[in-house]
Amino acid sequence: MPKNDALINKGVVVIGDQDDKMPSPIIVIGTARGGTSMVAGVLAKLGVFMGDRASHPVYEDVRLSEAFEKQDMAQTALIVKEYQTRYTRWGWKRPSIIDHLDEVDALLPNARYVFIYKDILSIAQRNSISMLAEITEGMDRALSQYRKTLRFVRQKSPRAMLVSYEKASAYPEAFLSTLESFCGISPSQEEHQTALAFIDPEPEDYIEATRITKSQGRLLSCDSRRVSGWARYVHKKQHAEVEVFVDDRSVGVVVANEPNPGGGAPANEPCGFTFTLPAGESLSEDASVRARVVNDVVDLGNSPVRVG
Repeated sequence: MPKNDALINKGVVVIGDQDDKMPSPIIVIGTARGGTSMVAGVLAKLGVFMGDRASHPVYEDVRLSEAFEKQDMAQTALIVKEYQTRYTRWGWKRPSIIDHLDEVDALLPNARYVFIYKDILSIAQRNSISMLAEITEGMDRALSQYRKTLRFVRQKSPRAMLVSYEKASAYPEAFLSTLESFCGISPSQEEHQTALAFIDPEPEDYIEATRITKSQGRLLSCDSRRVSGWARYVHKKQHAEVEVFVDDRSVGVVVANEPNPGGGAPANEPCGFTFTLPAGESLSEDASVRARVVNDVVDLGNSPVRVG
């Protein structure tokens, strides 16, 4: 028996006065790793300007956000005025503004808000993957920030769209159609389909771009006593620690700080390493050797290698 569509919970609720059809800024609000990039990316695909320096996969307006976070309200107001002059529809996404909703409201009193809510365990696990954050602390932070949004909604009664990330992923057409209507957007069929295709519950490129443990490097040589190569972090400036495995058994950790390792390593960056087995130990000729940066989830390039 087919389900009554009206009885299906699709996780989207629109609140506040919707009679004013004039274009207004679209503010995306949610906790870090809580789905804001998905909403901002969809808006960008629908033709909404999301910032001069907003780019895939996070679509974050760095210019406006930096001025706001420096509390340079004169510069912030100038940027807002510029956007309002240049664009019929523009949006702003920055997870940290969830802690400054009253200030955002004072800056943009006619804004439309899209509040995105995600399962707090999922958020905490994503932060653990990306930022090595502790799980229960991450859950507590998400709850605290979500309470702030509820207080804001009750006190200010803004024009707002409340979205469940999980339901938006399950019913993307319903989410997208409601978003277009809420924001007063009439996209082309191509824009609509591109935005629909962007809705991905497990965006691997986003995870890769945002995790602080993301590294790059390569195993270069291996003999009976030594393993050498290079490794570096992509998103932070400190020497990487490399864990070496022999036949999937961890045999030790070495810091990658040697100069000019070659093998495709960045020039003039000390990121080489040489791991030497303890005295009395050696690698057999059929041993399989691999390495990865500590806390990363991907082995270094050329792993595994055989002793030779």
